[in-house]
Amino acid sequence: MVDIYCDMVQVSISPFDVLLCLSQRAIVPNAPNLAAAPRQVGCVRMSLEHAKALSIMLRKGLKCYEDSVGQPIPLHPEVRSGIGISLEEDW
Repeated sequence: MVDIYCDMVQVSISPFDVLLCLSQRAIVPNAPNLAAAPRQVGCVRMSLEHAKALSIMLRKGLKCYEDSVGQPIPLHPEVRSGIGISLEEDW
């Protein structure tokens, strides 16, 4: 088994499948505020049905976590606007 950490995901959807390209941001050692090009760490391909089931399971799991700790998982406003989501409509 391969253990992968990513902090960036690019999602591509076709009529037949979903592709998740996973990447890590690279930090320039002597300039911590300067980011190098992200490094791709893997891709996950799945059917549309599998992706839909996965998204439902993730949402349920995250909501359960939020309920157990008694507070929502925070999303920075710039992240929300950057990917076009609304906490009221999308969560």
